[in-house]
Amino acid sequence: MDASPRRVKRAMPRAALAHSQTGPETIDVRQFDRMPYLAILTYPRPNLKQAKSKIRQLAELGIERVTFEGRTKIGRLGLVGIGTVGLVVKGSGRGDEIYALKIRRADANRESMAEEFRLTQLANRVRVGAPVYGCTKDVMSMRYIRGIELEDYVKATQGRGSAKRMRELAHALLNQCRKLDLIGLDHGELSNLRKHVIIDGETPYIIDFESASQNRTTKNVTTAAQFLFIGSSVAPRIKRILSIKSSDEILEALRRYKGDMSDANYVRLLATFGVVT
Repeated sequence: MDASPRRVKRAMPRAALAHSQTGPETIDVRQFDRMPYLAILTYPRPNLKQAKSKIRQLAELGIERVTFEGRTKIGRLGLVGIGTVGLVVKGSGRGDEIYALKIRRADANRESMAEEFRLTQLANRVRVGAPVYGCTKDVMSMRYIRGIELEDYVKATQGRGSAKRMRELAHALLNQCRKLDLIGLDHGELSNLRKHVIIDGETPYIIDFESASQNRTTKNVTTAAQFLFIGSSVAPRIKRILSIKSSDEILEALRRYKGDMSDANYVRLLATFGVVT
């Protein structure tokens, strides 16, 4: 049964979504069936029955506390992120581990988190993505990656050693994409690395495999390279840092790799921005 109108006047409107810094707020997982937390747990409409089910699932995964913190906000509550399938919040249990908890939206275009969990596990086997720990019908728990978005990293890269750092970042990120290509797993959203890469120190993590598939041609290397060097707001800065004068050689290397994803063509692509010679 939906929450009573006398208790919940209306569902949280989409206009309430905002992007700003907010202080953290931690609750016991058993408080998740109360407003305003209920509006997060069963987004986009408060639903008490669904909330109680999801609280049981969080308990199954060993989650005891949830922390609302992040740039994205619903009302006063901060989130790690929000997508078409789920909302991501921070959670913790008995130990010191901090988890990223992806909670399936009530209006998601899938019945469970099982397939995303399976595909993320597949990526983890080749050491790509944030490690996943557990999954229920509506919740997936992963390692929480402390880091910054790619765009922020690129903007902060300057001064002595910046070219070396940028080459190493591009190399590490494209190597992860190469691994996904080789196992036949297409991420599906790497044309926008800003939302799908977190950098912890100097280590990039590809995140969010909700659109991933094993049933289409893999384009991980080509789409990521196009973002880095060709068609994004940060591409001009990356090329300037790496002293890349023209995109023609990169485009040709991408065409060659797209036609034949051999080791030799991958190495030629890396050579176009100076990772290998």
